[in-house]
Amino acid sequence: MRHGQTMTMNKYDRNHLENLIVQENEILYECVAMLNRKIPLHDWPCEVRAAFLLALRADGEDREAYKAFIMARHLRIGRQFPDYDVPAPTSLQRRCSERIRADMSGLVRLGAGSHLFVPLPIHEDAERISRHKRTD
Repeated sequence: MRHGQTMTMNKYDRNHLENLIVQENEILYECVAMLNRKIPLHDWPCEVRAAFLLALRADGEDREAYKAFIMARHLRIGRQFPDYDVPAPTSLQRRCSERIRADMSGLVRLGAGSHLFVPLPIHEDAERISRHKRTD
């Protein structure tokens, strides 16, 4: 391979890698924005939600599982969150989940995710009816 061809290949690889980093940044910062604005998880864009959920689901006892635990603790998300399905994660989602695990805690305030997995409040009428039935 001639010198000019090697340079072109390296430039292509560099551009490709830079584009991947830009994609990861976009997903990461969109995730940060969703948390800061307290947007319900089901309203997040699909790619962002999938990457975030994958970031929380690192299983095992390796470094990634530890990062997932630290991130969930920082966000004040219990480990018993609903089982959201992420069918066949894409390579972008997997890469972004690793980036989210690595950087999220430094980008959002402590407890920023505490609103995500809370039970829905009981409607006042349902609570009143429930109390009424107990007294009968």
